[in-house]
Amino acid sequence: MSITVTGTAVSFGDRLVSAREARRLNQSELARKAGLQPAAIGHFEKGRRNPSFANIRALARALDVSADYLLGTSASLTGATTAFRNEEHLSGADRARIQVMIDALAAQGVSGS
Repeated sequence: MSITVTGTAVSFGDRLVSAREARRLNQSELARKAGLQPAAIGHFEKGRRNPSFANIRALARALDVSADYLLGTSASLTGATTAFRNEEHLSGADRARIQVMIDALAAQGVSGS
């Protein structure tokens, strides 16, 4: 699994290492947080095995990054994923207010304001 960003191939393993090191975790610590075997982390980082979707989700949660970052479709370590996780703790009324704000901002972006 790799993508090309500005002429350089960036693999899933490279992004996994980068995110793990940014969180100051070793492979065993990440494995424990993600519910995986330490050997699996090594295989993913070296590109010897491709993770399943469930493993990507577990790794993203353990590292507090988006799956998009790990897959190479986002350059940012953080992003909307954290906001969506926090959304689970809001009341229905709060979610409705936030949706109104998002809709208003999206409308401004569409109109060019």
